[in-house]
Amino acid sequence: MKKIKEKRKTRKKQEENFNDYIDSDENYYFIVGYTSGGAPYGITWEEASKDGLIEKDSSSDKSKEDDEIPF
Repeated sequence: MKKIKEKRKTRKKQEENFNDYIDSDENYYFIVGYTSGGAPYGITWEEASKDGLIEKDSSSDKSKEDDEIPF
């Protein structure tokens, strides 16, 4: 039982460390790197959605009528 808890702790720590290295912004879901000029490159949010890496947000499917102020 003790080994299982140690493995879980180790795995959780590894996942936390990995998350520190994940880079994204409003255009890129995952930034792989940067060009010599400083432009990012990687997987865009649109590509990630198409590839099933992220779930589509159901709130984005609302019609414009839902955004109108009722008064």
